Amino acid sequence: MDRNVPIYYAGFEVGSGFSGLKLLPADGLTLAQDLVTLPSFLADGDVRFLLQGSDLEAKLADVLQDEEYVLTWQDRTYFLGHLLEHGTYCTNAFSDERRYWSEHAQALLLCLACILIPERCFELRLVTALPVSLYDHARRQQVRNALSKHYHFTFNGRAREVNVVCGYVAMEGQGILIHCGDASSDQAVIDVGERTADLVAANGQRLLMRFCKGEQFGTGQLVEDLQQLGLRYRRKLPIEKVHAVLTAYAHHRSYLRLPGSIPDDEITAVIQGSIQRVARPLSSFIIGTWNVEEAPAGTQFETIYLGGGGAYYFEEVIRQALPDCHIVTVPDPEHANICGYAELAASLDEDRWEVN
Repeated sequence: MDRNVPIYYAGFEVGSGFSGLKLLPADGLTLAQDLVTLPSFLADGDVRFLLQGSDLEAKLADVLQDEEYVLTWQDRTYFLGHLLEHGTYCTNAFSDERRYWSEHAQALLLCLACILIPERCFELRLVTALPVSLYDHARRQQVRNALSKHYHFTFNGRAREVNVVCGYVAMEGQGILIHCGDASSDQAVIDVGERTADLVAANGQRLLMRFCKGEQFGTGQLVEDLQQLGLRYRRKLPIEKVHAVLTAYAHHRSYLRLPGSIPDDEITAVIQGSIQRVARPLSSFIIGTWNVEEAPAGTQFETIYLGGGGAYYFEEVIRQALPDCHIVTVPDPEHANICGYAELAASLDEDRWEVN
């Protein structure tokens, strides 16, 4: 690859519901769009199927619509975005911890990068993360080695060439500390995602490992309960529509009209019931992890930052669990981690970015 290719610092998160990428161009230029998220699902695809019924001279780019993505790499074709229902074996690989360093993560990363970056050739200098429950030296090294590659592939029918160098593998939630925290105080993060709740604590930016812990709580319970509600009305609800409903609930807006004319009051009741079912184990987990002698749990930290997509739904639960703590819900909580990872990528010493 030409060493004059554009360089982008990047923060990347492989969520179980949605994955995201935040870019900071090394040359300081402004991108038309510098952050994107995508459902964390891949489906096996066949381009011939997409071209059926089209003009005989039609190319792949001619038949794709908005938010439809086709990635072909290592003799395998993936459908992503709004093409998932046109593929087979659709999965987010949630049950496999290798999803953070396998082809699943690589394909999501390449797709997200190509959505944002117009150049055919470019370099990504990357920071990503692992959940607290998987955060150890061996897995961090696996992530770094797996993602750091020189990739040749096609995206939506166009040849691409990308060099990826992973400079650091953080702990999920650490990005919120970088993006919102300070350099000296005792501080902590509650990061509630789709399937995991991660507790991260630090003195300044130095992790306090004994106060860091993760469990499988998150908005996935809300998603599954809404999908079960859809099935009672004989409708299968895709994750994007369910999240649109949850976003409307969180921001007190009218619900997206769902197939099957599901009543709004039933949707609200299911969401509130799901939140209450998660509330007790989530509260017990936080209090148990941050319990201190002769003082309320969590009060050893000057500030606790609440982030992740679950912040919209569990903020009140967490404030009730930690009534004596200074809790700050961060702006755009679902994006705070990847913004922090990108900021860290841009600040790392140049020797982190050895070209493979």
